[in-house]
Amino acid sequence: MNALLELSGVTKRFGGLTALDDVSLAVARGTIHAVIGPNGSGKTTLFNVISGIYAPTAGEVRFEGTVVTSKPLHQLAAMGLARTFQNTRLFGSMTVRQNVLAARHGRAHPWRFDQDNARRVEEIIGFVGLADVADANAASLPQGQRRLLEIAKALALEPRLVLLDEPHGGLNHAETARLIEVIRQMHARGMTILLIEHEMEVVMTLADRITVLNFGKVLAKGAPAEIQSNGAVIEAYLGRADREEGLHEQVGRASEGTGAPLLEVVDLLVRYGDIEAVRQVSLKVGVGEFVTLLGNNGAGKSSTLKAISRLAQASGSVRFSGHEVIREPTERLVGMGLALVPERRRLFGGLTVIENLKIGAYGRSHAELAGLIEEMLELFPNLKRLSASLAFSLSGGEQQMLAIARALMSRPRLLLLDEPSLGLAPLLVEQMFGKLVEVNRQGTAILLVEQNARMALSVAHRGYVLSSGRIVAEGSAAEVARDPRLMGAYLGHGEAAE
Repeated sequence: MNALLELSGVTKRFGGLTALDDVSLAVARGTIHAVIGPNGSGKTTLFNVISGIYAPTAGEVRFEGTVVTSKPLHQLAAMGLARTFQNTRLFGSMTVRQNVLAARHGRAHPWRFDQDNARRVEEIIGFVGLADVADANAASLPQGQRRLLEIAKALALEPRLVLLDEPHGGLNHAETARLIEVIRQMHARGMTILLIEHEMEVVMTLADRITVLNFGKVLAKGAPAEIQSNGAVIEAYLGRADREEGLHEQVGRASEGTGAPLLEVVDLLVRYGDIEAVRQVSLKVGVGEFVTLLGNNGAGKSSTLKAISRLAQASGSVRFSGHEVIREPTERLVGMGLALVPERRRLFGGLTVIENLKIGAYGRSHAELAGLIEEMLELFPNLKRLSASLAFSLSGGEQQMLAIARALMSRPRLLLLDEPSLGLAPLLVEQMFGKLVEVNRQGTAILLVEQNARMALSVAHRGYVLSSGRIVAEGSAAEVARDPRLMGAYLGHGEAAE
């Protein structure tokens, strides 16, 4: 293979956290190579190492046979490597033309008229389809055109290798189709492309080869069809069937709810600027029911929870306990019986376990507070022996248990959980899910956002599957587990795993 880019044994540590662990990767000249993996697998860290933003702890990066480990991005750009960023980095007050012209710094005299340079800028703008808005300020562009302008800036460097970091983020169907066409045209013109993307339909449509990361390690390499049918990849995205069956035997399925509506969401729409993160989502959670919301990274799951809990602006209808609450403040919802365990826990690291628990019961009487704390320490025995420890000193699993316990201190009728298994070892994930079943059996309804689909479906009553901000499948846990659209949401179209 004629490799344009090679990584050998690349490791990147941040203190005690290993984000990349002995990663080796070769990108063949003239190919589209995708890097995929579950949330937190190390994809963007990999791009940051390749592009010189991070120096690797160990290992080597070669570009066209030359060692470029830790070279700054401007030197890599001069050598023919360019990248885009997950969050567009444009000069909002400058026009499209000026943004592309500025990106050609080093290739020409960007602020002096140069006929050849000006002609090339116009060619690039036309190539990505922005000729009609060349004189518009970048800040005025919709998300799809901002993504294309980010690519145009990369093309202004005349690269041989382009790193695209989640270019699909926030695009609608028409914008996605245009993006795919531009990437194909770049490839047809001889450019090599290394792509990070969570939208699997885009990956499977474009990629010649795919590398899968999980927990910072290379899990699999191969052609798209090979990756879609790879058992280890399916396990990384959906969880292990045998492990979840074992959990099911230990804790059983959560108790059936009454079916009476506790939460009703209708036509929920969440926007960040002009990015539609959630599009006409409708779902229900009954009293005492355990419901899971599934989907790949970027599908809109967290945004849905944030909208329900009023941490994100939204339109549509959210009814809780029969009341319309889409305009109610978050503290009002907490008083009504809704609690959220946010992604990455959001604990007060400098406070003790007991102090964090007390914050969860803010406003309760001292007499009631003591009883609540005792309940939580009985439910989570590990927290009892750690009650005087500072939250930052706890392990990941212990912190997650504390975050759940803190939310339960408000005695919620509905508990929202956002990716509670993120970053936890498999055994800790089993323990945590077992505790959620106990909580549900005691009468608390649960709406769980989770990437580990099989684990979630092994304990939930019902499930919904999100893809690109829309519900694409719903039903009982057993029905969703068998639905091929579940696999499609994680790994593109393919047959459901056995």
